Amino acid sequence: MNPDPLDRNLGFLINDVARILRREFGRRMRDMDLTRSQWWVMVHLIRFDGYNQTQLAEELDIGKVALGGLLDRLEARGWIERRPDASDRRAKRVFLTETGRPLISEMQDRARDVHRQMVAGFDPVERDQLVDLLLRAKKNFAALS
Repeated sequence: MNPDPLDRNLGFLINDVARILRREFGRRMRDMDLTRSQWWVMVHLIRFDGYNQTQLAEELDIGKVALGGLLDRLEARGWIERRPDASDRRAKRVFLTETGRPLISEMQDRARDVHRQMVAGFDPVERDQLVDLLLRAKKNFAALS
């Protein structure tokens, strides 16, 4: 009997692992009263705090209008703030607030638990190899840009 060829297809496998990872992270965020889209924005602000809305929309791979609605809701909760961009008066920069930072800390703790679950049974060398290979694959795509 032939196994399903998609079970060993690298693209499908990476997509499936990423989908399951997002779903599990979302499940663990549910009690924090964050939607998947909202926590995705918050996670990106860890790395891109201070980006303008256009840059952030590009990083998130979503439209500026969709991002605007998400930012409205996060700002209403006091977790982020938008400030004028000193170099472009039409643009706004997005920052985590002091109220939002403890939320990020809790999200990171939960993410570490999800990541530990994902690599359960891997030895440290295997974990490092997986990360190194994925970084190389990412670099290969970055070279296309």
